[in-house]
Parts: sequence; structure tokens; C-alpha cells
Amino acid sequence: MIRFDSDYTEGCIPEILTALTNTNDEQTIGYGKDNHCQNAANLIKQTIKREDADVHFMVGGTQTNIAVITSILKHHQGAICAESGHINAHETGALESVGHKCLILPTSNGKITAEQVDTLLINHYN
Repeated sequence: MIRFDSDYTEGCIPEILTALTNTNDEQTIGYGKDNHCQNAANLIKQTIKREDADVHFMVGGTQTNIAVITSILKHHQGAICAESGHINAHETGALESVGHKCLILPTSNGKITAEQVDTLLINHYN
């Protein structure tokens, strides 16, 4: 089975590990106020070609997922996900706590298909 539990359960690519090792002894203020965050914000602005963009960093995956998903969904909508999907299996009701629902589909390999989504929508609206 393909597992998408959490980014905390896997290691990182060698380049990231090298960067972390090289900066391990730095003292920074963090929380978006340090040079690393400022550099990252500048790279994001350059990539999206919007120097006037506000870039804000989130402290964790669950908070980020909820902020993004709730900004996309209307108040009566839910998020379709695999039953093994991280938002369903590991974020302990976070989506439901803000009034949305995980619309869960069974899988054998961690992936959902377009046909499953079609069936879910047909069954929901009939």
C-alpha cells in the first residue's frame, strides 16, 4: 500500500539535510522574521511574478490544510479524500471542526479514481 501518513514519517533529500546541517548552529528569530523566511518569501514572489504579494508562513501541515481548504470550499461543501488520506486519517477531525466534511472513498493503494468521484457525486445528488 502506498502511504501518505505525514511528512514527519519520512526523511529528506540530501540537499535539504545538507542545508539543515549547515545552518544548524544559527540563532534566528523565526516565525517569518528571519533571513531564511525572507529569502523564501522573495523566491515565492519572484516565482509568481508578484513582488506586491503578501507571503505568510504557517506553523504546521494541519493548519495549512485547513486554511487552504476552507478558503476554497463554500460553507456547505466537503473535501473528497481517500480513506487512508492524511486529512482523514491523521488530522483528527480538523476539517469537521470548521464545519466541512471529509467525503471518504475506499482505496487499496492510497489513490482515488475519477470514476470513484463520479459515483460519489451521482450518489450524493440522487
